[in-house]
Amino acid sequence: MREFKDEEGRPWRVALTIGSVLRVRDMVSVEVVGEHGDRRQQPFDMADAGQIAQTFQVLRSQYAKIGEILYAILVKQIEERKLTREEFLDALRGDSLDAATKVLEQELVDFFPPRLRKMVRLLASKMDEVSAEMMSKAERSEEHTSELQSPDHLVCRLL
Repeated sequence: MREFKDEEGRPWRVALTIGSVLRVRDMVSVEVVGEHGDRRQQPFDMADAGQIAQTFQVLRSQYAKIGEILYAILVKQIEERKLTREEFLDALRGDSLDAATKVLEQELVDFFPPRLRKMVRLLASKMDEVSAEMMSKAERSEEHTSELQSPDHLVCRLL
């Protein structure tokens, strides 16, 4: 069990269990693209080991979906605090959303039995490496573009 705080400073305890995974599957759907480009909604089974790469893609790119997932996992705590779904979701953004996402990923890794946990942890680590490499390339590209657009460089090109 791990904890994060929302933008209002409220602590939330995230524990990924069979029960919470089933709630997510019942309450959250994701869009999937079929072989022929057809799009359809499908329940989000975040604990399907065969689809773990896609689960990480959702957790790393679909921030509104992360809010829905957290709501499904934390619904009992939310109800105990007499918050509405909207009030809970409105307190997730920026740093609190980043912290919640990290907690969720860590819980996902630890959810699996030891024989799968290592594979899931390695996949998450590899995705971190690829992400860092892409960010580095983007930053280098931005630096190069800025140099090309500098006044000195533009004057030289005009001459």
